[in-house]
Amino acid sequence: MVLLLHNHEIRGLMDLPEYIDAVEAGYRQYGTGAGVAFPRENLWIKGEKSESRGGGHLPAGSKASFKFKAGLLPGLGGAGLNAYTAGLPGGLETFMFLFDTDSGALVAMMEVMYLSWLKTAAVSALATRFLAPPDSSILALFGAGRHARSQLYAMIKVVDIQRVQAYSRDAGKRRAFCEQMSAELGIEIVPANSAKAALRDADIVIAITTSPTPVFDGIDLPDKPLHINGLGAHYPWVRELDEYTVLNSRVFVDVWQQGISENGELAMPIREGLISEDHVKGDLGALVAGRVPARADDAKWTVFLSGGAGVDDISVAARLYKKALERGVGTEFQFNQPYEFEL
Repeated sequence: MVLLLHNHEIRGLMDLPEYIDAVEAGYRQYGTGAGVAFPRENLWIKGEKSESRGGGHLPAGSKASFKFKAGLLPGLGGAGLNAYTAGLPGGLETFMFLFDTDSGALVAMMEVMYLSWLKTAAVSALATRFLAPPDSSILALFGAGRHARSQLYAMIKVVDIQRVQAYSRDAGKRRAFCEQMSAELGIEIVPANSAKAALRDADIVIAITTSPTPVFDGIDLPDKPLHINGLGAHYPWVRELDEYTVLNSRVFVDVWQQGISENGELAMPIREGLISEDHVKGDLGALVAGRVPARADDAKWTVFLSGGAGVDDISVAARLYKKALERGVGTEFQFNQPYEFEL
């Protein structure tokens, strides 16, 4: 039997600490070599892009894309593929196909929008747990959308955040976001009137926007130990963090091959000969598995770059599947009905 899970059924199956625990288990397995990640592939659909539709920062001559990424985590009992389209009239259409690594059977098909919302926050929180300076309390947040909201919910699970300084391009949305999140979380969340103001005294910086260009000037970063998560656009020709920040930071990615190839923060200076791939100290798997140290004396700042990987997709999906079975959530249906090879 295959279990079909819709977004509304996934909501409530796990809380944010469980999402964080799930991605930590997945990256630990990947970091020890027991798991495998297949980097995201982007297949571009040719045509003229409609400005009324999303779809990311498309290359010239493309109107949309079909994307997929995969992972294998036998220790968690799962392997699978996340496949999705972006930029077409239906908006973002994204689905997970989860296989059991013991039986080989397809065990679940899931809508991904809801789980990806919390999974993205969980990966950011996991990296922050390992990389943020001790006693961090002030967070600079760039972005005021739904992902910025889940980022704050996840951050307070791993760090004792006392104050958030939020900046986004739309002053009205920025102000409304801060009022809403202050009420929801019961901490001081204030709108900053500039990127520079948002960075003042920050211990942690999170950028989660759709901007194709840097959202702050690295020269304005505080001259002290801090950690930065860059989580927005993930194409080699766009970047949220500037060259100065990357060159002067100890850099980590989610999955090595994918991180090197698709993050503009790395791809651009590598193309220009300013850094080599060795500038990246490791990926999240190596960090969680203890194969590379987190903070070191070679840089005050750490940077984590992530656009979402098959490891976190599968680690979360495998746990959600088990939770759904326990609670009787979802719709069962069958493949592999009897048939004959006859013409």
